[in-house]
Amino acid sequence: MDFMQALSSTLERTLRAGLGRATTSSMKSTYFSAFYSVVTTSDGVAFLERVWRRQEKVPGLTLAEPDEATMALELAVRSVPAASAILEEQRGRFTNPDRKARFEFVMPAVSDRQETRDAFFQSLADVKNRRRERWATEGVRYLNHLLRAAQSEKYLRPSLELLRDIQRTGDIFFPKNWMDATLGGHNTRASAEVVRAFLAEHKDYPIRLRRIILQSADDLFRAAEILDRQTH
Repeated sequence: MDFMQALSSTLERTLRAGLGRATTSSMKSTYFSAFYSVVTTSDGVAFLERVWRRQEKVPGLTLAEPDEATMALELAVRSVPAASAILEEQRGRFTNPDRKARFEFVMPAVSDRQETRDAFFQSLADVKNRRRERWATEGVRYLNHLLRAAQSEKYLRPSLELLRDIQRTGDIFFPKNWMDATLGGHNTRASAEVVRAFLAEHKDYPIRLRRIILQSADDLFRAAEILDRQTH
């Protein structure tokens, strides 16, 4: 087991232990949300799938429609064998049409088909597909999920190139949210170099957008340096 696998396993055990010890529903919800956002071990993912399937319950924790929807997306981005069936079943569970529409918008971003994810990303170049900014941000975050980072590195440069248009057409907070979602799952030197190269080639880039990129890339730069030290 390498360092990252050992760290993931330890973190999952800690969160599941906290989930079991928590005495209030709000604390249980906090622990469970943290757990399903980071789970990677086979045992942890299997537990999450059983909860989503309503085969296992967490005592004292009530799960609502949005919780199950997020679990379905988290399972899909982890490429569980039944991912497509889980997404389809979750789509059929909705009673709230707005939540269903949001889920359907994001679904392509967690597809196990690279061409489906590529088409979703390409669709975001059209401003009309970014009108629901929270939906677009969620989709971009799943596209660039840590577990899909190797396949999504090719989206980094186009995402940076879209930033001016995003500022021009979107809410004041959208550029930062866009960059956080784009860069949050990446941690390699190659990804960091994409960002640095873009900034080096655009020395006259608007200062506000340059600062946003640097702020969003800070964790990426730090993570890349740490991984470099571990491998040398």
